[in-house]
Amino acid sequence: MQECLNVRDLLDKTLRFDYGFDGSREFFEECIARLEFITSELNAASETDLNAVETNGGHLNELAGLICRIERSSLGEYSWPFVEELKKIAVATCTEATLHGDKPPKVYVLADGGLDRYAIYSEKKKPSGSKRLILTIVFPKSLKHFVLFHSILGHELGHAIWHRSKHQQYIKSRVIAVLADPAGIFASPQATARHLYSQSAPQEAKDFLSRVGFGEAELFSNVQWTAWLEEILCDLIGLVTFGPSFVAALCELLYGLTPSGVTFGRSHPLTSWRVNLILKGATLLGYDAVPESSHPLHNDLQAFWSYARGFQKSGTWFDVFSESQIGSVLAAIQELLGRLPPASYGAPTFDALYELLAQLKKQIPPVGFKINERGESVCNSVDFRHITFAGWIASKCNPTAEVPFSLINKLCEHAIMQQRAIDTMLRAA
Repeated sequence: MQECLNVRDLLDKTLRFDYGFDGSREFFEECIARLEFITSELNAASETDLNAVETNGGHLNELAGLICRIERSSLGEYSWPFVEELKKIAVATCTEATLHGDKPPKVYVLADGGLDRYAIYSEKKKPSGSKRLILTIVFPKSLKHFVLFHSILGHELGHAIWHRSKHQQYIKSRVIAVLADPAGIFASPQATARHLYSQSAPQEAKDFLSRVGFGEAELFSNVQWTAWLEEILCDLIGLVTFGPSFVAALCELLYGLTPSGVTFGRSHPLTSWRVNLILKGATLLGYDAVPESSHPLHNDLQAFWSYARGFQKSGTWFDVFSESQIGSVLAAIQELLGRLPPASYGAPTFDALYELLAQLKKQIPPVGFKINERGESVCNSVDFRHITFAGWIASKCNPTAEVPFSLINKLCEHAIMQQRAIDTMLRAA
């Protein structure tokens, strides 16, 4: 019980600042509610009820860690314009029904480490006394203002969506069941291991497998097959949520961390498998369409997709899902997210995308604003994901251009902030 008093003291001393636009009051109230519930459970538990003591002790440790992470959150540590847009998607997809009514999640953000630190921690388990979900968004501190890479958080949002009970049955029946088709490579752990170790594997993959210290039969005693499936699911959710920007961010970040593309981790499948899957998915969703050759966007957009396809590995060993499987699961994810606006990505028109790109080439933040032929200002709403897509196109259409990648990111970050003001004005008109 002393630790309960210690956590209460930590809470009183820590959440005395404002964290984000919403302030710390609701965070404080949620943490107090959890602490009071844990304390009451421990008071009611018998000293011999070791399971109750262990469970609530674990909740208490998690709460202490949560309080400290909230304290680290700071507006100066991350791209708040991007986060405010991401929050809208998080609220739409992760609001939970509780005893206190439908409660949207509370979101806080912190910056930490480098390229591999992108994450959204979504509280797989929390005390029964919790009134709402708390999401922790983590940005790499080294990529603080590189908003084009932040689209990878669509994958992390996928984890949060998957762990919400209201979505799990749908995802299991419409997505996981299709990915684990009995005739497919992910039909079972044994089927996946058999494919990984097959003779059709490229030599660099065989060389890596010879160094891992275990063989085909022991693979999924050392590696989590269900975690691999979850990663693949979240990639597909990220694609449907963020569109082409997610494709570019995934390719750059995954191959930046694992250049060979054939290594894997305990909970992460091969980069080459994941990237090939997402590129095929982008094609099936029509994301890689380009306008006719006479359109001013044609060459630049074609250059972007040529760059993206440069990450694709050739050979059937790298394609672990059939086109039919990919199309089916993407349709199911679109159906789910389409009911939760603004979660699902909607492609811009070629003309609208060209206008954003033209502004970037002039080193102007790409927003929904222009002066018409009569000298009048015209404003329109622009999805922040269209801004980041234009940014990726600008970064790849002409590598020798005078607009460096870091400046493109800053222009896009400012654009998302300015577009927020434009949208507010449009709503008030």
